[in-house]
Amino acid sequence: MTPSLSRGHNARLAGITAATLAGVFLLGYGGIFVWGGNSDSASPIWPATAFALVMILRLSHSRASDAALLAAVLAGGLAANMLGGAPTALAVGYSLINMLDVMAGLMVVRRMGMPRIKTMAAAAKFTLAAGAFPSLFGALLAAALVIWHGAGDPFSTGAQWFLANFLGVLLLFPFGLTVSWRQFAKLKLERRTLEAAILFSLITLVAVAGFRYEAPVLFLLLVGVLASAVRFRLLGAGAALLVIATIGFAAVYSSPEDRNIYWVELLQFYFAVCSIAGVRTAMLLNERDLHVALLEKKHRQVVRASRFKSQLLAHVSHEVRSPLSAIIGFSAMLESGTLSADRAPEFAAIIAHNGELLQRLHDDLLDLSRAEAGTLTMQPERVAVGDTLRQCVGAIRLDATLGGKDVLVDGVADSLALQADPIRLAQILNNLIANAFKYGDNSSPIRVSARALGDGFGRIEIANAGPGIPRDEREAVFLPFRRAIGVGRNVPGAGLGLSIAKMLVEAQGGRIDFDSVPGRQTRFWIDLPLAA
Repeated sequence: MTPSLSRGHNARLAGITAATLAGVFLLGYGGIFVWGGNSDSASPIWPATAFALVMILRLSHSRASDAALLAAVLAGGLAANMLGGAPTALAVGYSLINMLDVMAGLMVVRRMGMPRIKTMAAAAKFTLAAGAFPSLFGALLAAALVIWHGAGDPFSTGAQWFLANFLGVLLLFPFGLTVSWRQFAKLKLERRTLEAAILFSLITLVAVAGFRYEAPVLFLLLVGVLASAVRFRLLGAGAALLVIATIGFAAVYSSPEDRNIYWVELLQFYFAVCSIAGVRTAMLLNERDLHVALLEKKHRQVVRASRFKSQLLAHVSHEVRSPLSAIIGFSAMLESGTLSADRAPEFAAIIAHNGELLQRLHDDLLDLSRAEAGTLTMQPERVAVGDTLRQCVGAIRLDATLGGKDVLVDGVADSLALQADPIRLAQILNNLIANAFKYGDNSSPIRVSARALGDGFGRIEIANAGPGIPRDEREAVFLPFRRAIGVGRNVPGAGLGLSIAKMLVEAQGGRIDFDSVPGRQTRFWIDLPLAA
């Protein structure tokens, strides 16, 4: 790692560590402050553990960052417990147990591999693994600590510890593990700000009325969580739960008479029900969205295949007609015996040339169908670029000369070799050179060159002078059945050469692109891996 990258990594880790420490302290001390209970017992309101677990799961990518964030959890928990008035032994013990609780959850979740949750069974399994088991582990340690310290009720302490940590997982995980810029973009929140503001304002008003003024409207909060899940999926359900829990615990703080452990446990149970219902609803809707997206994708594929079929039939019928007419017509003239012997070879050559055009069209269509079916195979080997270029150019030079131009191979090092399928490479080069021949001017030569790049690839370039490619045609150049517009002459071919070349290059792990100056020059190139 370079010094600049190392400094950037250290600065990022320092920022995440500071945020984790601050969050654990604020949430931990906030739970103690809201509860205001006996400093010798565990607080029944403690979202700090779930927050710490979310931070490490989302932001830590190495053992060193794990260690730094766990140290922040320990420091934040210790500060919260000490400031909350717990005896030193309990403050240290609770803080260590908090860290062990996070470590247990981290170990279990990472062993599960953070699965993509698609069913309620998978969600229940993940929730038990990430929340219930680590919380139970911490509860047993907390009860043992109280027994050792000789103060408080170990059963009550363990129960409070378990419920507080498990509730924190239910409340924070739906939001903490899903919130991201990608989720915001997916939900298109920038277009739905008013809708979100109205929905969460209503949830806030109902929560305040129910918890603060004891209006009989608490059942509407579950409706609000479900509405948030319907409109904003898991992110919305998580945000609604956080709003409701914050207002509920604030009401507990503002009403000392409600600081009854049984009331708080009932409140926790209510929040848990809201969380399970909201998360389940969001998951069902996500699953529906996935199926709808798959159906839409299949529909687009069918439409594209149908359009491709129509284009294929139209172009093939057009392109086959001319070679077949030539073959049938000249064959009939040869068969009639009316031709002189000195002209027979000329007509035979025309028949052979048109037969080759049909063979090339057949091969191109076969390659397209193989690519569509996923059966296109490559057999890469070490290919000497110079020899391959000379063979391809030698085969095409006769046609190029007949068109009034030549194909020149600029200096190519004999040592230059690519890892490629030799037959496919020759096919690619033939297509590109034939394309330059058809679209270039009638006097300037086609220039072919090759060189090694600095990124492990070798580049072969084909350049020709001519009308070039208009800018508005750039995006369509590699599409099947597309031919350049405005070159000033009728250009033969089915419009498959460049699309076939692109397909074959990318199938070998290579790149293909071009640049063009309209009215002057066009230059295509392919990059393929250098042979070892």
